[in-house]
Amino acid sequence: MSKSKRVALYSNTWDASGGGGIVYVLAIARILSENGFDVTVFFNDSILLSELCSRYATEGLKIKTQKRTTIPLLSQVFFAFKEWLDFDIVIQQSLIAPRVTFVGNSFILCDFPMGKMETMSEKIRLELWKNIIVNSAYTKVWVRNYWKRDASVFYPPLERPIQLNTNRNLDMVCVGRFNNGKRSKRQDVVIAVFKELISMGYKGINLHLIGYVQDPDYLNHLKGSALGFPIFFHENCTNEKRITFLNQSALFISACGYENNEQKKPMLVEHYGISVVEAMAQGCIPVVIGKGGHKETVDHNKNGFHWFNKNELRNHLTTLLENKKLREEMSAAAYLKSEEYSFKKLEDKILNLFKKHQI
Repeated sequence: MSKSKRVALYSNTWDASGGGGIVYVLAIARILSENGFDVTVFFNDSILLSELCSRYATEGLKIKTQKRTTIPLLSQVFFAFKEWLDFDIVIQQSLIAPRVTFVGNSFILCDFPMGKMETMSEKIRLELWKNIIVNSAYTKVWVRNYWKRDASVFYPPLERPIQLNTNRNLDMVCVGRFNNGKRSKRQDVVIAVFKELISMGYKGINLHLIGYVQDPDYLNHLKGSALGFPIFFHENCTNEKRITFLNQSALFISACGYENNEQKKPMLVEHYGISVVEAMAQGCIPVVIGKGGHKETVDHNKNGFHWFNKNELRNHLTTLLENKKLREEMSAAAYLKSEEYSFKKLEDKILNLFKKHQI
């Protein structure tokens, strides 16, 4: 019996937000483990990783975890040699110039490149890595622009219910970290437009804001602006609770990238937007900023809407609120589109890539 191939999978996730990056890593770990690979996930906090593994149903698989450590530049060669002895395959999640590796079967997992490879050292290190895997065609374009390398698009996967729920309320859901930094999910914009709908006389609708709290001051500001309106905050809620809201609600709103120019600041829009696809899998109609990865996942006027300003967002929402037939059609179309982001699709791509490289 042949020995299992040993895989080192390095995550660059540092907090418990459970965003798209860690979902991506754990999905790949799960797929490789299920296909007989001996997987070790390196993560900054092994306790936190165990919690995330439990949240994303990987705890029963053959996955070992080890604390990730920062490697000083002078120690990288020694570390790379030891890694070459210990592993057959290395997958490094990275947004910047990767470290040195001597493992022939080496892959960069890039959510989005932070910038150009300027120095000779960065360019040499990048060339040591065999392949680059990205989460969207949008990211692929910027890897080509910044790193001058081609990349394979492997969409992060999600669980999809067997049957679409057709009995929904008219509630709206917005999912994303509560953070007012450069890549804010702009819940303030969503709240402002929802308040307009209430002022216009719409009744029987609620707005649910779901996310991990990174900026308590921003969250308190949002809560203050929502006082007196049917707006509810669900902080650090469970995966199951989030899915329940998406499964029972009619509309999903994303404002990430609002007022950002994706050509000048491509980092500040959604590069893929796993929450959007997760909503589509539950039949929750996406009404999203028409930038970045949203343009791939949401087909405007077919399985959702794109918007660029508050008036467009308000108009799309009122159109859906007033047209039950359109809601039913778009919900079914969103559910159907989400099949493109299944675990089976990702599994096939990973195994075909390994076959191509004779792994």
